[in-house]
Amino acid sequence: MITTTDRPASAAARLPGRRPRLRRLGRGLIWAFDALIVVLGLAFFAPRAPVDPVQDLLGMIALFVPWLTGFLIAVVVIGAGTTLLLLRRGHRALSAAGALTVLLAGLMVIVPWSAARGSWVEHFTPALSVAPTATETYAPGLQVDVYLPPKPAPSRPALLYVHGGGWSSGARADSASWFGWMADQGITVYSVDYRLAPPPRWQDAVGDVKCALGWVRSAAARHGVTASNVSIAGDSAGGQLAMMAAYTVGDERFPPACDVPEEPVRSVMGWYAPTDLPALLAESGLPGAAAQAVGGYLGDQDPAVASPITYARPGLPPTLLVQGDRDHMIPTAQATALVDRLRTAGVSAEVVTIPWAEHNFTGHWGSWGSQAMRPVVGDFLRRHVLA
Repeated sequence: MITTTDRPASAAARLPGRRPRLRRLGRGLIWAFDALIVVLGLAFFAPRAPVDPVQDLLGMIALFVPWLTGFLIAVVVIGAGTTLLLLRRGHRALSAAGALTVLLAGLMVIVPWSAARGSWVEHFTPALSVAPTATETYAPGLQVDVYLPPKPAPSRPALLYVHGGGWSSGARADSASWFGWMADQGITVYSVDYRLAPPPRWQDAVGDVKCALGWVRSAAARHGVTASNVSIAGDSAGGQLAMMAAYTVGDERFPPACDVPEEPVRSVMGWYAPTDLPALLAESGLPGAAAQAVGGYLGDQDPAVASPITYARPGLPPTLLVQGDRDHMIPTAQATALVDRLRTAGVSAEVVTIPWAEHNFTGHWGSWGSQAMRPVVGDFLRRHVLA
């Protein structure tokens, strides 16, 4: 007697609903991803709004994901292939959404690049690790990194740099690539610590920066620097401190934190720095983190006292302010208002707005914003520091 054995049921037969469910899941994921890119693209190209959570999210992505361009290029390449495949299989709605996704992702790559006319190689090349020549202590518990130039400029200039971080964080090595670049031009660069909030440090931090300036002048001979040719710069909160130190020489409310004489600096730079804290706090769309940082730095103090714009007057050093026009932390008006006030007082001042640049764009050495900014900073240094 011949018996037959049934063949094992296939996976599709055992689970007849599995493939349709997977297809629905796949289509849902494609729709969700397309929607995400469309929302980000619309926020990217929309004018900066006082209140826009999506733009704030995009700003945070740009801030913490320096390889965002690479991600968008991958979206273009993979999305183009997926869109063509979906079109061939008759999924017209999905393929149309995919085409829109590819278009927006491509524009988010091409438009900032064309505005900066930057180098793709530099954009994707990690910054070289730059170590200080020496690290010294300029006050109890506070250190300074010294970057000596391979070949000092004839004027033997020095530049003190103050790091950002919302007055409560950050480190003096954060912009080391920039320090190496400036040292290569013949400038001795000093990057300093200062006391961070909390508690409120609106006087202490400025006093520390002034103490560091005095220390730089006292160490000038040892480092081959001309004591009368010392400039100052900083980014974000560090730019505010740099300007406060430069603009309040002799002000009894802001004495140096150590026993050093005060002298004017040769020039000052502020990169995406707050200049008018009352106006900043009054802006309805100020992200909570920035408002919290200002409050932690000031405590109950009148914000006007710690605002560089309060001290705009004749006789101040030449000033360069650099601002990204997509900055979701510091509005462009902060820079333009101070420059207008300085120019009215007869001070040499300029503001340069970097297109499509977000807050802290200098943190990515090869970013389009950093590439566009370097010639601007180089020109300012040649005119006011290296001359």
